[in-house]
Amino acid sequence: MDELTEQFRAIVAGSPPTRIDLDALIAADRQRRRHRVWTLTGTGVAAAVATIAVVPTLVAGPGAGPGGLTLPSVGSGPSGSASLCAVPNPSASGPEPPLQTYDTVRVRPTERPDVGVPRLTTALRVALAATVPTNLMVTGTVPECDQPQFTYQAPYRSYTTIATLTRDGQRSHLDVSLRPTSVDAQADCAEAPDSRNCEVRGLGDDGVAMLSTSTDPAGGILRWVQLLRVDGTSVTVRAGNLLYGKDGAPESTAPEALLTSQELVELARAPGLTLYP
Repeated sequence: MDELTEQFRAIVAGSPPTRIDLDALIAADRQRRRHRVWTLTGTGVAAAVATIAVVPTLVAGPGAGPGGLTLPSVGSGPSGSASLCAVPNPSASGPEPPLQTYDTVRVRPTERPDVGVPRLTTALRVALAATVPTNLMVTGTVPECDQPQFTYQAPYRSYTTIATLTRDGQRSHLDVSLRPTSVDAQADCAEAPDSRNCEVRGLGDDGVAMLSTSTDPAGGILRWVQLLRVDGTSVTVRAGNLLYGKDGAPESTAPEALLTSQELVELARAPGLTLYP
C-alpha cells in the first residue's frame, strides 16, 4: 500500500467533542474580522499527530462506480464536472471503534451518508476552487481518484477527507472533518494543538472559530482551525508540512504548511460544509 493510501487510512478521527454554548454563538461578534494577524509560535505537532486514529471502515456514496454522480471539478467553472470515485474499504487491523455517543446541540442530522457524501464533496470542491491559490495543486489521496472527496466514518458519525497540496515540488497535507456539535462544547482553545498559541475569532452568522498553529523542533508546522457553526455543525480543518509513510516516519516536504490560517478559516466557513443543509 502506497504512502498516500496510508495517509488516507490515517484520516483524523477528530478529538472528543468540544464544548459550545449555542446562545453564546448566536450572540457572537457579528462583524467579520477576516484579516487579523497573529504570531505562529509554540509546540505540539508531534502531540497532534499522536492523536490520529486509523479508521478501518470507509463508507462510499452512491457514485462509487460507472454512472455515478457528477460533481464540480476543482479549478473548473460551473460547467466542469468529475465523477465521484469509488472509495476503498481497507481491512481493519484491529477491532472497530465503538459507536461514539454524545448529546448534540440539536437533533442529529437525518441525511443518509450516501446522500451526504456527494453533497459535501461537491461543496468541498467548490470551496477549494474558491479558496486555494491558483498556484497550488489539490489532489485526493484515494487511489485512482485525482480529487478529494468525503467519506463517512460510521463509528464517529462524521465526514472526513484528506488531500495533498503541491506547489513547486513542495507538498502539504490538508484534512477536513465535519461532525455534529456536542452540547458540552465550548468556544475555547482547550482542544487546540497548542492552546498557548490560539485565537478565538467571532465570525458573525458563521459562528465562532478557534485558530492555532503548533511547531516542533524537527521543523513540523501544523495549522488548525475549528469552526463551531451556529447551525450545530463542527468543522475542523488542518494543514501541515509533514507527510507520513506507512512506517510512521515523518517527512518534511515544505518549509511550512502551504495554506495560511486565514485560508483555512475561509475553507471551514464555506456555506455548503454543514450537516444541516
